[in-house]
Amino acid sequence: MQEHHDIARSEAAPGHGQPDRSPARLGEIFDQLRDAVIVYRLDGSVADYNARLLEMFEVGHEGVRLFDVVEGSAGVAHPLDPLRKLWPELLSDVHKSFECRPRTLQDGSLLHVECYARKVDLASGQAILVDIHDAARRRRAEEALRESKRQLEQLVLSRTAALQEKIRLIEEQQEALFALSTPVIQVWQGILVLPLVGTVDSRRSQQIMESVLSSIVRTSARELIIDITGVPSVSDEVSRYLLQTIGAARLLGATCSLTGISAEVARSLVALDVDWSSLRISGTLQSGLQAAIARV
Repeated sequence: MQEHHDIARSEAAPGHGQPDRSPARLGEIFDQLRDAVIVYRLDGSVADYNARLLEMFEVGHEGVRLFDVVEGSAGVAHPLDPLRKLWPELLSDVHKSFECRPRTLQDGSLLHVECYARKVDLASGQAILVDIHDAARRRRAEEALRESKRQLEQLVLSRTAALQEKIRLIEEQQEALFALSTPVIQVWQGILVLPLVGTVDSRRSQQIMESVLSSIVRTSARELIIDITGVPSVSDEVSRYLLQTIGAARLLGATCSLTGISAEVARSLVALDVDWSSLRISGTLQSGLQAAIARV
């Protein structure tokens, strides 16, 4: 067999101030490469190789002959199976990258390799250089990346579901608060009281109307008292909503009264361009209840 590490031979002797390029030094570096390397003669026989090749393919020096590309040297069991077919192109200075069929190792695992082959000029003449890379590391990295992506997607889905659940709970709590903030109370047979507290906005006004109308239908009430003792101010928009609620209640057969008007609210109502003359108004909820009970 050709003496090992022919690729490392050099006619240049190390001199003062020059890098050490001795065959022994280059051969040592050659053997320390992470990838396996084979140097082929142009006739397809192996001229040189590094120690990584023996380790990667689990063969001894005598087994390197299996890598020859000489016709009939290894039959169909060539370790680098596409190399035979690509050989004519490599001789024509075409660079080739290819993957080989998985090889079963002694421990039962599979060896996946990727190769890069091209013609090179060496001190001893032209040769075909084949770098053999163990693709298992890349495959493991890709698998780890896919797993990380899957876990990230699962985490995003989980967080999204949790966020949607929180939003749903918040919306339910808001609806409950709206319902609590607009209670329609039946205080007497046929008499409903709607005590309003706090600021009344458009959304709350819609809730008020829905609560009032559904309560009138459910109880067949004939009197509705809207108490605004707890409302700090009445804007033009709130006034319109109140009038709409009162008008809708009247269509259902209920007489409406407005109680609890403070001095500040009274000034606000006077300043608004709203006709309150058709609405029964009482100073306090007590007086409004007494009048409603008398009418019932």
